[in-house]
Amino acid sequence: MSAGNVNAKSLDEKHLDKIINSMIENVSDSKSQIFDIGEESRKEYDALTKELHLVKQELTGIIERSDKLELEARMSRGRLAEISRAFDRYGEKDIRTAYEQANQIQNDLSLVRQTEKQMKARRNELERRLVQLNSTIKKAENLVGQVTVVLHYLTSDLMQIGEVVATAREQRALGLKIIEAQEEERKRLSREIHDGPAQTLAQVLIGLDVVERVGKREGDEAARRELQKYRVMVQDALAEVRRIIYDLRPMSLDDLGLVPTLQKYFHRVDSDFPSINIGFKNLGAEKRLQSRIEAALFRLVQEAVQNACVHANPSNVRIRLEFRKDEVIILVKDDGAGFDQSVKKEGSYGLIGMKERADLLNGELTINSSPEHGTTILAAIPIQPGDVLD
Repeated sequence: MSAGNVNAKSLDEKHLDKIINSMIENVSDSKSQIFDIGEESRKEYDALTKELHLVKQELTGIIERSDKLELEARMSRGRLAEISRAFDRYGEKDIRTAYEQANQIQNDLSLVRQTEKQMKARRNELERRLVQLNSTIKKAENLVGQVTVVLHYLTSDLMQIGEVVATAREQRALGLKIIEAQEEERKRLSREIHDGPAQTLAQVLIGLDVVERVGKREGDEAARRELQKYRVMVQDALAEVRRIIYDLRPMSLDDLGLVPTLQKYFHRVDSDFPSINIGFKNLGAEKRLQSRIEAALFRLVQEAVQNACVHANPSNVRIRLEFRKDEVIILVKDDGAGFDQSVKKEGSYGLIGMKERADLLNGELTINSSPEHGTTILAAIPIQPGDVLD
């Protein structure tokens, strides 16, 4: 290798490391900022909760005072009516005293009612603000969890890619392509969060005002029925957030291993594509492998199954995972539309991604397909002694 090639390779590696470190630093900063927002929101939430408690206590006293003055006003009006009916029986002093008392009670009642109205407005404002803060706190907690998963991915898989690129200069394009894919994935996640859970939470926030108006206008039962609608929306938003987190990286992959994670994934595919029959068979004794290897194997199977379900319109998809002594065999076969392998389609990143994952693991991937005869994907991934966890 010439000195020029060595220098160019060194520059490429340093440039890629700089990109990865910059990405990690930016994501870490974002995580800290989101955490700070959550903490500030939680402090404000606690302060407003205390204020709301005091407002409600004061409002209870004002309402009791208003009710008492209302009763006194009713009695004073009755007293005036009695004097009016027997005017000649009362002296001027009695009449003046009765009118002055009635007028004073009415003035006090007006002031108390005005205060009650202001206190209720403050109570409602505090309750709305608490709902907003609670939503912000939950959203911040969810985002911190998601960013943590992204950081884990950046500090493991991308660093591993950097090591692979360092050993072979022709892998530079792959590393840059994956970095670009990461940015696209962030954009997609941003859109999904904005268009999904964020929109739903905004609707729920607006809907709480509707529930309050319905309760005042139609009663508690109608308000409960209206509230049930928004409870379902919140449940759907939570399910959507969990799906997004799962797509980033299934937590069960580290906790349970490859086979249980695949089983959970196929169960979800069954729900998303009810017309497709998913069959999974696991052969051999499962070995717990290094995290990066299990992640790559999971993504390889996920990409193959997703391609089949989305693009091939199959009736059946069969997956076989076999653990052998020194390799893992993956077979994904569908009876869908298939495709002409002699025709190179632009943008076929799914197949490219699977091949690149297999290459990164020093494995071999074979694709057989023809129009109307389905597709078969076979991957053989070698297992080195250091890949198996004790």
